[in-house]
Amino acid sequence: MAIVAFPGIAAAGDEWEFEIGGGVGYESKYEGSNEMEVMFLPVLGVTWNDRVYLTTEDGLGVVAYDDYDLTAEVSVNYDWGRDESDSSDLDGLGDIDGAPTLNLSLEYEIGPVSPFVELTRFLGGSDGLEVSFGIETMIPVSALIGEGSASGMAESDDEDESGPAILAGVSTTWSDDKYMDSYFGINSTQSTRSGLSRFNAKSGFKAVGAELGFVYPVFESWEVRTMIEYTRLVGDAADSPISKDNNVLFGGLAVSYKF
Repeated sequence: MAIVAFPGIAAAGDEWEFEIGGGVGYESKYEGSNEMEVMFLPVLGVTWNDRVYLTTEDGLGVVAYDDYDLTAEVSVNYDWGRDESDSSDLDGLGDIDGAPTLNLSLEYEIGPVSPFVELTRFLGGSDGLEVSFGIETMIPVSALIGEGSASGMAESDDEDESGPAILAGVSTTWSDDKYMDSYFGINSTQSTRSGLSRFNAKSGFKAVGAELGFVYPVFESWEVRTMIEYTRLVGDAADSPISKDNNVLFGGLAVSYKF
């Protein structure tokens, strides 16, 4: 789930913009795992004319349409799949290959909030389709203490001038049969190898979630971001024997430099 992009690129007047940095994350080993792991968060990005971008978070994309309220983006990214070696709970289930993804996102700004829909088509691996719906917001701290408006962040041409801000969002994700069967289904061969009962995971809503983050500009070009994400598996994803814990967690801290 990615309601608010963690390593984002701030809008500015320059034709080319770059961002570099890194951080650390703490997350569930896989969707449905009851084990956690620490991971490195790379922050790398370049954008051209606020239209074309390449980032570690969003891949290679283009803003195909933008009329200030409605924005449409098309991008290509990469999903790393899932390895049996990621956890002993996956023993006997085999690997799910990584694959490129084709993504389409639509967002409509209504004051301080932005409803959105994101479609992800996996071009390999599970060969599945996921659709996420949600609402996100980015509110300057100054607005919360009565020194500015909630829309000030979106209207500013320089994120650094807007000061610290709170990021928040909620979403739900629907997954098709191919995705659900790959990540949460158990066929007869997998059942024999793993000792888990056979399970047919069908299409449906996979999860609901929420995010809360904080962005703090430091000096002129440095920025610190923190993010906490909570996802609750539902439906067949929650009922699958693969899911040992229906609470999927992520927490991260990153520092980046923009130029």
